Amino acid sequence: MSVSFAAIDLGTQSLRISVVNSHGEALWRWSHAVQSRINGPIYEQSPEEWATLLGEALGELGRTGLAPDALAVAAPLAGYIAVDSAGRALTPALMYPDHRTARHIEPVEQAVRTCSGSNPYGLRTTIADPLPHWLRLRDQPALCARTHRLLDATGWLNEYLTGISTINTYTALRLYNSEVRQQLQVPEALFGRTTAIGAVIGALRPALCDRFQLPAVPVISATFDSKCAYIGGGIHETGAGLDISGTVTSFGVVSASVLIDEKRRVYSVPFGRDKFLARGSNASSGGILEWARKELLADSFEAMDALVASTQPTTRSPIFLPYMAGERTPLWNPFATGAILGLSLDQSNRNHLARAIYEGIAFSLCHITETLSECGAKIGSIRLAGGLARSNTLAQIKSDVLGRELIRYSETELTTIGLCIIAGHALKVWRPDEDANAFFLKPDRIFTPDPQNHHIYEQNFRRYTQAITALLPTFKGTDETAA
Repeated sequence: MSVSFAAIDLGTQSLRISVVNSHGEALWRWSHAVQSRINGPIYEQSPEEWATLLGEALGELGRTGLAPDALAVAAPLAGYIAVDSAGRALTPALMYPDHRTARHIEPVEQAVRTCSGSNPYGLRTTIADPLPHWLRLRDQPALCARTHRLLDATGWLNEYLTGISTINTYTALRLYNSEVRQQLQVPEALFGRTTAIGAVIGALRPALCDRFQLPAVPVISATFDSKCAYIGGGIHETGAGLDISGTVTSFGVVSASVLIDEKRRVYSVPFGRDKFLARGSNASSGGILEWARKELLADSFEAMDALVASTQPTTRSPIFLPYMAGERTPLWNPFATGAILGLSLDQSNRNHLARAIYEGIAFSLCHITETLSECGAKIGSIRLAGGLARSNTLAQIKSDVLGRELIRYSETELTTIGLCIIAGHALKVWRPDEDANAFFLKPDRIFTPDPQNHHIYEQNFRRYTQAITALLPTFKGTDETAA
């Protein structure tokens, strides 16, 4: 007998809800665009809009007559919201590209440096981390006095569903230890109760059950979207790699030990039993393609693919730095900006620019894998997933740039699969020794690198890194960043 799970996946561009059974069959899907306010250093979303959309989705789910056995939620990194004692949002959600916590990174880094043993995984403090958001809140005394909890997007959605404030154990790694928190004067339980992945947070609130005609099912603690996608990606063996490309690109590889990078460009975290996930991610991929489609190139992504396919790689092509939202691995600079270099009259028409943008996204991935390899990661087979994996053109370019075979799954939305696997294990649907991923994942296509193209891309990747080095001195914040 199969059971079913409702997977709630909030992204930067949409809210998606799927009901999937334990055999991997999708029973129902719903999605709706989510609005963002982007202005200089500001990147916000509205928790009130989240609640409205979630209400619409749960209402439709109730009308289907489906009764999932559990719910699980994933959202992007950050999305921090100050909440009062009645559970009301006092602020918009500050999404992960929001730069206004940048000046609060160094005080956290200093506290971590002075507290011995507080950072066993070599984490780097970023603008998306909880403690810089606390320091920014502390600088606003009137707002701080009214704040009862400071919840990330995943925690806020879970509180909406259950009435219980939580922070998942993966995000809580970036709270370091009690000594760091004491130095930074973090109030006890500000971020909610630390809850293990797969633990039951609580039951769906009675008010929501009555309103939407849904059973009081357990809400299972998951984590942020990219980590859920890794859990859903079926990578278990040491050396197995996974490229997840949606709004951002995240790449991880399974390691038998903690990988420590002295420069802290990449990091590793616990991943399953006696394994670790060494990983890095950029700041934007799908967001860049959406910008290019809307503002520059074509009416559809299919049309963009056609523009790219009409050209061939060349060492004279333009080089695109895809830093439209800053950059994470390996630069970790929220002030990095995009650039197109190497323009010429004969190699810079619309088709060439389209290819340069695709190649820039692939070079960004290569920058992550090269950094991981430099730090000792052994990368073997690579799986390909995420919304951008649907593009054969981009997938082939990635294969050519990396010089590696890429195996694409037929189901590219791994966050949903990860949520289902987390919920299923919580309900003990599968045996401990059973590979739950096998019920959800089927290979779709293998992309094989073209040796000639790879040789060209090796030269162009050097041009890419040279361009970064030349422009690094210009990647600085402005007075607006402190707003």
